[in-house]
Amino acid sequence: MRAFMTSEGRPAGLQDFVVRRLGMAIASGELPAGTRLSPAKLAEELGVSHIPVREALVALEAVGQVKRIPRVGFFVAELSFEDMEDIYHWRQVLEDEAHRIAVPKLENADLARMRQLNDAIRVAVRDRDAAGFVELNRAFHFVPFERAGSAHLMRFITSLWDTAERYQNTMAFIKLPRNLLQEQHDSLMEAFEARDVGAVNSGMVQHRLVTLEGIRRMHAAAALSAPDVDSAGDPTGLVDSA
Repeated sequence: MRAFMTSEGRPAGLQDFVVRRLGMAIASGELPAGTRLSPAKLAEELGVSHIPVREALVALEAVGQVKRIPRVGFFVAELSFEDMEDIYHWRQVLEDEAHRIAVPKLENADLARMRQLNDAIRVAVRDRDAAGFVELNRAFHFVPFERAGSAHLMRFITSLWDTAERYQNTMAFIKLPRNLLQEQHDSLMEAFEARDVGAVNSGMVQHRLVTLEGIRRMHAAAALSAPDVDSAGDPTGLVDSA
């Protein structure tokens, strides 16, 4: 595994630091599903002892980002399409409520920030900049989430987005029609500016469905092309992923 992190921006809690760095690397696709996570190597790369690394791996296992195989080690967890459907179900539940609270409270500065981000999204879509699109899309949607004013709600929504983001990075955007993505964002921007909660939530249903369908197609294609695993070998297919 190549070094992918530095000690810059380290918070007071070393476990939190490791969780954040590993979470970013997993979400970005830098650590793909199936990657073996060596606590010793991670500790060396991050400049910390093995204790906060192991604590961080256990914490990431608890939220589904990491899988531990007894007597084998830790790996970046695979996500099934059923996992994604569950994630998107709970995203809708929480995001509908966040919008119900936040949309009427959006300030002019919030809307100006969202317009700026939407313009940048238009450029990312035009240039087929998948990584840029994912980052900007997240920033756009989190403006109203933050306006809801609930730290607990933000924590739950953030966890769901973090879990789903690596699929969005590597799969969905490259297969989605560019014009459709932008049309949806433009419609959402109009609904936010009108402070129309119903229109926002209705638009978000379609926005999520398009992405989820793209993930479903890619997941199905990946399953068809995956090699068979010898029944005598490792059933997870993870042991040799280093």
